[in-house]
Amino acid sequence: MSERILKALIQLFALIAKVDNIGSDGRMVVKEFLNQQLNAELVEDYLQIFEDFLEKHQKISKRKEGKEKKRTAVNSVKVLRICSQINEELGQKQKFIVLLRLLEFVFSEAYTEQEIEFVKTVASTFNISDEELADCMDFVLSKQGDVPDRDNFLIISKATQDSIERAKNMLNKSLEGYIKVLKVESMGVYVAKYDGEESIFINGQTMKIGQVYLLTHGSSFRNAKIKPIYFSDVSALFRGFEAKKEISFVVDQLRYDFPAGNTGIHEMDLVEKSGGFVGIMGASGAGKSTFLSLLNGGVKPTSGSVKINGIDIHENPEALEGVIGNVSQDDLLMEDLTVFENLFFNAKLCFDSYPVQEVVKKVVELLKALGLYEIRRLKVGSPLNKKISGGQRKRLNIGLELIREPQVLFVDEPTSGLSSRDSENIMDLLKEMALTGKLVFVVIHQPSSDIFKMFDNLLVLDTGGYIIYYGNPVDSVLYFKKAMKHVNADESECFHCGNVNPEQVFNIIETKVVDEYGNTTRARKFSPKVWSKRYYESFLGFDKSNRNTQIPKGVYKIPRKLSQFKVFFARDLLSKLANTQYLLINLLEGPFLALILSYLVKYFSAENGLNLNEYVFRYNENIAAYLFMSVVVALFMGLTVSAEEIIRDRKILKRESFLNLSRFSYLTAKVSMMFLISAIQTFSYVLVGNFVLEIEGMFLDYWLVLFVTSCFANMLGLNISATFNSVVTIYILIPILLIPQLLLSGVIVKFDKLNPSLASQTVVPVSGELMASRWAFEALAVNQFMENVFEKQFYPYHQEISQAKFKRNFWLSELKKRIETCKIHHASQEKEMLVSSSWGVVRQEIMKELMLVPDLKLGFDIDGVEQFDKQYIDAMEAYLKVLKKHYNKRYNENSKMKNELVVKMQNQDSLTNAFIAVRNDHHNESLADLLLNGSSVNKIIEHQGELVQKTDPIYKEGEGVRAHFFAPNKLLFGSKINTFWVNILVLFLFTFVLFLTLYFDLLRRLVDKLGSLSVKVKISKEE
Repeated sequence: MSERILKALIQLFALIAKVDNIGSDGRMVVKEFLNQQLNAELVEDYLQIFEDFLEKHQKISKRKEGKEKKRTAVNSVKVLRICSQINEELGQKQKFIVLLRLLEFVFSEAYTEQEIEFVKTVASTFNISDEELADCMDFVLSKQGDVPDRDNFLIISKATQDSIERAKNMLNKSLEGYIKVLKVESMGVYVAKYDGEESIFINGQTMKIGQVYLLTHGSSFRNAKIKPIYFSDVSALFRGFEAKKEISFVVDQLRYDFPAGNTGIHEMDLVEKSGGFVGIMGASGAGKSTFLSLLNGGVKPTSGSVKINGIDIHENPEALEGVIGNVSQDDLLMEDLTVFENLFFNAKLCFDSYPVQEVVKKVVELLKALGLYEIRRLKVGSPLNKKISGGQRKRLNIGLELIREPQVLFVDEPTSGLSSRDSENIMDLLKEMALTGKLVFVVIHQPSSDIFKMFDNLLVLDTGGYIIYYGNPVDSVLYFKKAMKHVNADESECFHCGNVNPEQVFNIIETKVVDEYGNTTRARKFSPKVWSKRYYESFLGFDKSNRNTQIPKGVYKIPRKLSQFKVFFARDLLSKLANTQYLLINLLEGPFLALILSYLVKYFSAENGLNLNEYVFRYNENIAAYLFMSVVVALFMGLTVSAEEIIRDRKILKRESFLNLSRFSYLTAKVSMMFLISAIQTFSYVLVGNFVLEIEGMFLDYWLVLFVTSCFANMLGLNISATFNSVVTIYILIPILLIPQLLLSGVIVKFDKLNPSLASQTVVPVSGELMASRWAFEALAVNQFMENVFEKQFYPYHQEISQAKFKRNFWLSELKKRIETCKIHHASQEKEMLVSSSWGVVRQEIMKELMLVPDLKLGFDIDGVEQFDKQYIDAMEAYLKVLKKHYNKRYNENSKMKNELVVKMQNQDSLTNAFIAVRNDHHNESLADLLLNGSSVNKIIEHQGELVQKTDPIYKEGEGVRAHFFAPNKLLFGSKINTFWVNILVLFLFTFVLFLTLYFDLLRRLVDKLGSLSVKVKISKEE
C-alpha cells in the first residue's frame, strides 16, 4: 500500500470520527488497523498523523458551529474524493477490510446517523452492495450469542442454538463463549469475532473480545481446552456440497514395491472427501511422484487399494471415467498450437455431446477464468523458445484438466520454476477448485507461508516412502517441534507477521547426530522408520466407510472412435502447419534430394556416339543406382519424419490416458498424418527426379512403390518412437535399421554371394525377403524394364527368345555332358554309378521339361528307369535332338515376329527411326544388363540336384511368392501376378504387421522384458 493511500485512509478515519469526543476505543481500532499494515515505529508516526487530522477537523468544526448541513455536505465531498483515490489502488478485498475497520471505528462508542451515512457513502464508492454492508454492520454490532439468522453466518459454541434456522451452527463442547463467522460471498472473504471470557488464539494471537479478525487459509482457533478449529472446518460448512456429488477417497493399506524388489511406498491409510485440498511434501527420494501415481491409478500397487466412493481405481477404472484428472510436473502442451487451440482440442475429446459453438464458449470462459484470454492467439512455444510465460504455461496445463471438471485432481509440482507471484496464482486457482467441491492433491516443494497455509491437510513422506505426518499444515510445525522437545514447541507461526516456515519441518526431520567433537555427522538423529513409528503411535485411525457409492456424472462424454480420429488428425495437422520450419524441411526434403541425386547421376558420354551436350536415357549407366538410392531415400524420409512422433507425444498421451481415449483412433490419426506427409514427399521426389533424368511414363508407378516403402518406414519409425525413451537412442537406431536394408537388398551384394549361411542359389534368401528395400527395388527395376513403352511391345517375344536360347545353348548342352558321363559309367560296367548324380540331374530335368512341353512324348517311362543300356541312351539323345529343334523353332518364330514389329515401327514415320527413338527414350541398357545378369560368367549351375538358370532372370517365370530375384511374375493363390503388384502387396503387408506391433506395443513390451530380465540377472550376480 502506498504512502498516499495510507494517508488518505487515515484522513477517512478522521473525517468519520466524532470530532468532539473521540474515545480510546476508536483510537484503538485505528491502531489495530495500522498494526496490520506497518511496523511498530511507523504505527506511532501514522497515529500522530491521525491525531493531526482530528485536531484540524475539530478546529474547522468549531469555526463552522451552527452550520451543520454545510459541514456535512463538505465532509461528504471529502469522503467521496478520498474513496475515489483509494479505488484506484486497493483491491476489493482490501477495500472490504477498510470498510470493516471503519465500522468497528464507528461502533466503538455511541454513533450518529451522520456517521452511518458516511459509512454508506464509503461502501457505495467501494462497490460494496447494501446487503453486504448490512451483513457487516449486523456482524460488528452482534453481542454474545446473538447472530443474524442468515445463510452466510456461523456461530461456534458448546450448545446448539435453537433460535437459528438458516445460520450455520458448529458445536465445540469445550468452548466457553461464542465464535462468530461471516462469509462475504462475492469476495470469498471470511471474518470472525469472539465473545467470551477465555483467551482464544487465532493464528497465535489472542482474540480481543468484539474485535473483527480476517480468517484466511491456514487460520485456526485454539486454546488449551478446545480442539483446534481450522479454516477448512469452517469453510466446509459454508460449501455444503450435495450428498449425491460427494466424493469419498479411501486409501487402504497401500503398498508399492519396485520390480527390483525394494519398497517404494510402505503401507499407509488415507481418507479424504470433497472439497479437500491436500499437500504432499517430502525430501528428494521420498517417493512423492510414485505415491501420486498410485493415487491417480497410473501405477498399480503391490498390495492395498485406492477407492473412490467404494470403486477400486486400479481394478475398475472404466467405472471412474472422467472422475480423475492429473497434471504432471512435465509440460504437456502442444508447442505449435495456440493457447486456444490447445484447450479447444482437449475439450473436443471430452465433450462429444457439445456442438462446436458450445465447446468454443466453454473454452473462452475457462481462458478468462485462468487469465489467459488476452494471449489466446499466441503459440505456446517450447521452454527454450518461449512465447508465453512459465506461469501462463502452468495455468494452461491445469486448464487442460479443468476443462472437463474432474472430481479428483492430482497435481505434481505446480509451482516448480515459477516466481512467487505466479506460484500463488496457480495455488489460488487450485484452492478455488477445492472450494467448489473438488478433491485436489498437490505435490509441493518449498512452499511459501501463504501457500503452505492454503492446504486443508498436509501429508509428509520421508526417505524410502514412509508416511510420517498427516494433518493440519500449521500443526505439523508444532508436531515435529514437540517431537524434538524444542523450547518454543508451542509456536508455529511468527508472532509479529504470522508467517510459517515450512522448512522447519524438514530441518527437524533431517536433524543430524553430532559427534563428541561437536561435528555434524551424516547419520540422522531419527530414521524414517522411527518417524513413521511415532506417527502411527499417535495415529487415531480413519473412518473408511463409504456413505456414498454413486459416482458423480457430469457433461463429460468421450467421443466415438471416428470423432476422436478426426480430432487427433486435425490437432496434428494444425500443429504441423503452424511449425514453419518443420513444414519447409519436410516439403523441400523430397525435391531437394531428388534434384541432387538426379543431377549427380545424369550421366552421358561420347562413347555411345553422342555429343557432350546430348543426354539419352538409354545410355545412362546410373539408372539402376538411381532406383536403388530412391528406395533408400524413401526409407530415410519415412523413418526421420516419424521417429520422434510418439516419443514427442508421450507425455500428452500419459495425461490423456486419464480420459480413456481410444489408442486405435490416436494411432490411425498419427499414421494417416505420416502417410499424408510421405505421399507428398515421395510425389515431389518422383516429380523432380523423373523430370531431370527424363524418365517417361513411369511417374505413378515410381510414386506408388516409393510411397508404400515410405509408409513401411513410417510404421518402423513409429514403432521405435513408441518403444524407446530417448530421442538420441532413436536416431542412433536409424542407421542400424537402414544398413541391413542396404546390404540385404540384393543390389550391393548379390543374394548368391552372401555368407553361405544366408545365401541362396535358387530364390531370394529369407534374410532378403524380410527387407523392404529388396521388394521395393525389385518392383521398380522389373516394372521399369517390363512396362516401359518400348519393352512392353517386345517383352513377350524377348521372353520366348531368351528361354529358347537358354534351353538350346546352355540347358541342352549341360544335359548332353551328363549323358556322356553316364555313357562312360555304362561302358566301364560300373553298375553302382547308374544312379549317379549325373543321371539324377538328367532324369529330374527331363521330367520337368515334359511338364512344360507335354506335346513332345518320350516314348518310355523315364521315372521308373534305374539302369539303362545303349538303346536307352540313344533314345535319350534322340529326344534331346527333338528338344533342340523345338527350341530352334520357338527362337526363330519369335525372332521373326519381333523383326516384323521393328519394321512396322520404323515405317510409322519416314523422317525418323521410331524404333530407335522409342528405345532411346524408354529403354535403359545399364538396367537391362542388371536384370539380364549380363556380368555373370556362369549361365547355368547345379544346385541340390537341379540345374539353375543364372542368366536372364527377368525372362524366367517365378514359381511362387518366394521366387528368384527379378522374376517378372509370381504365383499367388494359384494365379500368375505381375511382380510389381505382388511386391506392392508384400510391402503393404509389412506395413500392416508393423501397425499391429505398434497397436499392441509388442516391441516396447519385449524391450521392457529384456531390461527387467537383465536387472534380475545383475541382482542375482551381486547376491
